[in-house]
Amino acid sequence: MSAAMKPIGRPNETLADIAYQRISEALLSGEIEPGERLVMDTLAEQLDISRTPVRDALLRLQREGLVSPAGRRGFVVSKVSEQDVVHLYQAREAVEGYAARRVAEIGGEAIDKVEKTVRSMEGIDMTDPRAVYTANMEIHRTIVEVTGNPTLLELFDQIWLRARGQVAFADYLAHDKRRTSVTESHLPLVEALRAGSDAAFAGMRKHIAEGLQVHRA
Repeated sequence: MSAAMKPIGRPNETLADIAYQRISEALLSGEIEPGERLVMDTLAEQLDISRTPVRDALLRLQREGLVSPAGRRGFVVSKVSEQDVVHLYQAREAVEGYAARRVAEIGGEAIDKVEKTVRSMEGIDMTDPRAVYTANMEIHRTIVEVTGNPTLLELFDQIWLRARGQVAFADYLAHDKRRTSVTESHLPLVEALRAGSDAAFAGMRKHIAEGLQVHRA
């Protein structure tokens, strides 16, 4: 592997889940690249845990289509296809487009909370993939959260927090040459939310479509 990941230690959380997240973060940051071979024993040594949770994490990544078996105790990292990215963005449009419409209908404090979150991201280091991913996710998650619909929020988390979503975002960052600040790129969404439900829905669809175009650039 091109870079060693930090050991996990001995937390109370499920080690397989944490191993999955650590490997996902390495995919997001570019420490692990498409085509790279992952060996269970090597990963277990780097993370300072046994092979069993590493195996479970890799099998989870395999179910998501991000790795494929490659010989004894090994896997190869797959590349997220353009179709995978399109499907993710279509799912985002369905969930987040509806959420934006609801937030506009609720209005008031709900929109104020979204704007506060957007402005709190001013100064994020645009060269740090993890920081940019987290800032973007927090803004969009706030929009869904203030709808008060827990099922909608669960769907959002399934899209954004799976490794496939993180790898797709890494691909987005690799293609994005604009380096517009997170706050600047999301303030138009706040304006759209204040302009009414139809404008909010259209604004979110436009925002998501622009992200997809960056992938295709």
